[in-house]
Amino acid sequence: MTSILKVDTLQDSSGTGTPYITGAVLQVKYFQLTTSQTETYSSTNTDQAITNFVVNITPKSASSIIKIEANMMFEWENSPWDTMWFFYRDTTKLGNTQASPGSRRIGIAPSLPSHGNTTMNNDSTAEYATLTYFDDPQTTSSIDYKLGVNSLGTNSIFINRMIADNIDSSSYERGVSFISATEIGG
Repeated sequence: MTSILKVDTLQDSSGTGTPYITGAVLQVKYFQLTTSQTETYSSTNTDQAITNFVVNITPKSASSIIKIEANMMFEWENSPWDTMWFFYRDTTKLGNTQASPGSRRIGIAPSLPSHGNTTMNNDSTAEYATLTYFDDPQTTSSIDYKLGVNSLGTNSIFINRMIADNIDSSSYERGVSFISATEIGG
């Protein structure tokens, strides 16, 4: 007896060429920062992109889903609890669509303190943000996905390090941050 395995496939954007398996990972693009980076934001309650945290992907099929992920290890200078993280698809903000504009901060995920610490100090308590979003761009054109943040006040962010980075102690951690885009055949 012969078994036949049927696999749902989709063609590339031209309708010819090698078929892509539905649900399969077609490609992964990423940016990973293993050194420190510091940025200052002078605008309050404003959506802003994080410098360097950009990944470019050209979908192989218009029916693909793009899974965007980011992990940030950092320390805010002010108000780490009053921030929201999100992604941009080129210039379009991706995130919660139910919130109305105005003073409400909208996005995908907030900043979180490490180690469950609720009494933040401003030189050695790491914060982090981990976010994932499934995007349906319906295109085979090149896309820039960027990591964005909205902070309550003027703020400096110390990425992959603590504010007081000149102290060699176990209380002053360093880490790695990244953004990635994974194309999943649709």
